[in-house]
Amino acid sequence: EKEDTQMTNSKNFFCGSNRVDASQNCVPCPTGVISECVNPFHGCIEGVVECTLFGGSEGQQGEVENGVSLNYASKLASNLRVTIQMQKNFEHGADCSLGDWGLCHTQTLMLDYTGEGDYLDDQFKIYFSSIHRVLQVNNPGFVHEHVVGDLTYIKPTDFFQGFQSNTRIVLPLVLEYWSVQETDNMPRWFVVDDRDQSTAIIGNTNTENMHNFVLPYTSTLKTASDANVHMTTANRFSLNKKMVEEVDASHRIIPTPYQTAVTNNAQTFDIFGVSITNGQLLGDLRSGAGGIMSKFDLNGNGDHEILFSLSSLPPAVAGPESYTMQITTSGTTITGTDAPGLFHGFMSFIGLLDVTNSDRMTLKEMTVYDKPRFGYRGHQVDVARNFRSKDAIMKTIDAMALWKLNVLHLALTNDEGWRLEIPGLEELTSVGSKRCFDPNENTCLLTQLGSGPDAEEEQYYTREDYIEILKYAGERNVKILPEFNMPAHARAAVISMEARAKKGDDSYRLTDPEDETFMLTIQFYDRTSIINPCLDSSVRFVEKLVREVKQMHDEAGIPLDSYHFGGDEAKNILLGAGYASYSDELKQQPFSKSPSCQAKLDADSSFDIENIANYWAITVNKILAENEIKEMVAWEDGLRGTTKEQYETESVAVDFWETLYWGGINGLADMSDDGLDIIMANPDYLYFDFPYEVDPTERGYYWAARFNSVHKVFTFAPENLAQNAETSLDRDGNEMSVTTPSIPKPTIRGMQGQTWSETIRTDAQYYEMAFPRVLAVAERAWHRASWELDWTPGKVFNATTGLVPKDELASDYNGFVSALGCREAFKLEKLGITYRVPPPGASIDSSGILTANSEMPCTDIMFSIDEGDTWIKYSNPVGVGLGKVVFMRSTSSNGVLKSRVVIIDEECNDCGEKEDTQMSNGGNINRDPTIPTTGNGGTSTDVQNPGYSFGTNCGKSLFRTSYFGYLFLFGSWLSHLL
Repeated sequence: EKEDTQMTNSKNFFCGSNRVDASQNCVPCPTGVISECVNPFHGCIEGVVECTLFGGSEGQQGEVENGVSLNYASKLASNLRVTIQMQKNFEHGADCSLGDWGLCHTQTLMLDYTGEGDYLDDQFKIYFSSIHRVLQVNNPGFVHEHVVGDLTYIKPTDFFQGFQSNTRIVLPLVLEYWSVQETDNMPRWFVVDDRDQSTAIIGNTNTENMHNFVLPYTSTLKTASDANVHMTTANRFSLNKKMVEEVDASHRIIPTPYQTAVTNNAQTFDIFGVSITNGQLLGDLRSGAGGIMSKFDLNGNGDHEILFSLSSLPPAVAGPESYTMQITTSGTTITGTDAPGLFHGFMSFIGLLDVTNSDRMTLKEMTVYDKPRFGYRGHQVDVARNFRSKDAIMKTIDAMALWKLNVLHLALTNDEGWRLEIPGLEELTSVGSKRCFDPNENTCLLTQLGSGPDAEEEQYYTREDYIEILKYAGERNVKILPEFNMPAHARAAVISMEARAKKGDDSYRLTDPEDETFMLTIQFYDRTSIINPCLDSSVRFVEKLVREVKQMHDEAGIPLDSYHFGGDEAKNILLGAGYASYSDELKQQPFSKSPSCQAKLDADSSFDIENIANYWAITVNKILAENEIKEMVAWEDGLRGTTKEQYETESVAVDFWETLYWGGINGLADMSDDGLDIIMANPDYLYFDFPYEVDPTERGYYWAARFNSVHKVFTFAPENLAQNAETSLDRDGNEMSVTTPSIPKPTIRGMQGQTWSETIRTDAQYYEMAFPRVLAVAERAWHRASWELDWTPGKVFNATTGLVPKDELASDYNGFVSALGCREAFKLEKLGITYRVPPPGASIDSSGILTANSEMPCTDIMFSIDEGDTWIKYSNPVGVGLGKVVFMRSTSSNGVLKSRVVIIDEECNDCGEKEDTQMSNGGNINRDPTIPTTGNGGTSTDVQNPGYSFGTNCGKSLFRTSYFGYLFLFGSWLSHLL
């Protein structure tokens, strides 16, 4: 190849076999040819950050494209397209014997080769992430192999005849369990060539748009008895109509105060900013209060005085974080017994403001008496599976402060990543914070969760970052609860310390190199997922970790009072009854073949190898106590079987995460007997990595619930778990009947929402999944509603008991969701949080009249009759013509945030309620003359009377009928309709 002497290395080519080599050698190769590199194993790489593994065997230069050598993997990957088509979850006739409880589903994998010439080489593998284990590949030309975690590959067999030009190879697959969400499929499939170990991503999978390679799912049924209703645009319309009514929420504060008094002669008045008196009483929180003011452009030199006062409070609201607030035309007085109470009062004041116009805002005279329901009001963010930027964490803290959540549970470590710099244990971040394709895992963790082969960038919080986060949170009355998950879900730590041991230092080694135990964890890892508790070096590791984290807190001036141990899922899943078909040889207790554990068992007969998590919890707790840390928190299964007396810290708390329909209330009773503080973290109500509704395009897992809507989170009764059986359905859409245990009411210390991140790869996706559900958790954690019933031993709740006052619940929810949609959503936008905008519901009647609504009042609804070329703002029922397929979406008030696009071409068949003649348009249907009733076209025109409307074709429901009774009948109605 001839050298191009005109090139000036404008594309930043460097020599190396991979990025590391390229950055170390840093030899420019301006012509982009292999001859520029001294080492024959090296090739020219474009950029040290972007390029993929490059090079080949000695004397092998590979293909050339545009003057740049192509590696083997790129040659194949650049001509491949992946397509996945979901087939059946049941009645498919596949052999499911290797699946848990004999459960499996079928998919079709299609590989389209688009190259001009045939590709006959067979020295390649195609790697991909699959959250469901691949059980069979029913094509003789390929075989599959599970690597670790969700990483699997397929490779050619001797029957492989190559990729023929412009042809497709079809691979029928059998996978474990079922699949009902398109996000079960992970992006960034990649080719690895065995000759040079080069890698290259298959282009159409390098995306966050799943439909680039996943065909739309056509069914949401897991099993033949699945009673969940697929949420279509028409039945969403019916659901919204029965569930939501926009009301005046101008004096509704989120979360609801203990008591709000508004007199009949209360005046409404405008303010033009505020002025603060006695702001020093806020102490360290003053900076945070000012920071939140600035987010909303609130003028601090305005005409409305806010006076802070420290004083005693009425007995009904006396206590930590409590306050009173009196708003009059002459000013506002906020009184509390401590700085957090004053801070919360100020957040309530801001909560009343419509920040769309910060220059002039309207208030109403009122008096507020307020106190928190729970002392622990939390939000958990999993930054380990997929990293969240420091900016996203800061924005989350602002939101938590505004809506009075006070504990940010940061899950900093898991199998897939370690996200905090620990001085002296550099491998935790130099290896454990990176994912790439390194089969020996000397430089990174093997790729997981669709991160691809070359996501090498270190993603973690530096020591300085963490101290900054601690200070920022402390100034906003938010405590950071760091979680370092162990003994299980610890693979990032284990592999990092193995990389250290390979360099000669095994003083912090976390796995026994002679251990031959076979095991499979809940997310398909091997024994390297669990810290070996029998090693002195494991204890030394935790001691070092705790000291370093404590020192960070001390430097921030924020004591490390509470430490989250993790503790969940330390088991071999093959010991479960669902894997009866597996050989007994594979059903081994963790570390049962570890020489270190055998020696410990021989020396100490009390050591219980079958309860590794309990043993390690007590060990770690002792280390915490020695470091004067007051509290240990853990996931409840890690401490189950122990009691408070076995621990040395002042407090021991558990995140309770059992599901109601699997007998969770009995587990709650057991935990109460053990004397441990209980924080409600129920996945069937409080997991935000689950879909908002039953629709295959929604993001998330669904092992505990098919959906966790804002309404479902809002209706959760944390102190009377059985009550939820009357207001919700189980995972399969069926009714529940739950009896309250005959024990005294368990003491609930608090509750929190969880945002696990397996399917959440970006900050934007995190915002959408967490918000606005976080506000519903804030509501329940701060305020006990009137419709929440007392714990009554022996009381039975089910769909027909009728014990929950539905009218009160409905009225409460309408006030909450109206305040959320019409006021608080603007605050989320101001905070830079791109919350989820729900798709609209709609119906087209037999006259061609379109009627639409939203589950969030004040959301703008748009429609298109030309397949999205032009969008028209919806305000009232409007004629679109017969036989039309109408595209619809919702947008935020500024038009920046948009829901997914949905279609409507049918009439709502459950809208028989009479029209509400009190509506503003008197029940008249507006036929906009600019929209043709036949043919195509249409212009971008706003219909008159802008704003939110449910439409009059079906009437504006006052929701005095039972929404929950409707839910239980809805499935039968839709089945009959279909």
